[in-house]
Amino acid sequence: MLIIVLRRPLRANGPQLTSLVQGGIRINIYIGLVFASAAYGPQGVATFALAAAVMVPLVNVISVGVLSKHGNRGDRDRPKLWRELLDNPLIQSCAAGLALNLLHLKLPAFLATTLEMLAAPALVCGTLAAGAAITFRLRRRDVLDILSASALKLIALPLAAVAIATALGASGATLTSIAIICAAPTARSAYVLATRMGGDTHLMASITGAQTLLSIATLPFIVGVTMR
Repeated sequence: MLIIVLRRPLRANGPQLTSLVQGGIRINIYIGLVFASAAYGPQGVATFALAAAVMVPLVNVISVGVLSKHGNRGDRDRPKLWRELLDNPLIQSCAAGLALNLLHLKLPAFLATTLEMLAAPALVCGTLAAGAAITFRLRRRDVLDILSASALKLIALPLAAVAIATALGASGATLTSIAIICAAPTARSAYVLATRMGGDTHLMASITGAQTLLSIATLPFIVGVTMR
């Protein structure tokens, strides 16, 4: 919501706004799991996974909603939001995983192995695609956008979440997991989604790279705040 409010001061067009929103809410689950495990071991991983199960579908719905409204579609007609949500592979994956978990179903061994084999190169390809789009030839406004999205995602959001969670009585692994999931840098899948739905891919890749580097300093600080 704050990013939407800041759209006019930042003079962001539609595609730039979508990258700012994704940069402000998406979560790199892999980095988050590493910090949760380091902080509280298996208990931290389990608590973080529970938080991710709630946050990831919500984040994907918001991202798809913003991109469907503000993404650059060129001459193509803008599809209805409900159709975008149903057709989006990220949301489909979240829904399938949640359904399997709630129904206590296990994938057949051959299917699970196949998906694991496909997942590894897919993650590498997404990382390479996002990295290839990063450039150090940034406009002045790009620097402002990157700093704004990073400050909100890596500092303002986790500190606000920690303050609210503490006031509600959260502590220990629960509080730390909340902090980590809010302080983790934006996911590489943000670039893939921006490419698919007409976002500003150059800005999205730059935000992803900058947040990943900056989180080396900000994430330990945020985790340290919750463990005092």
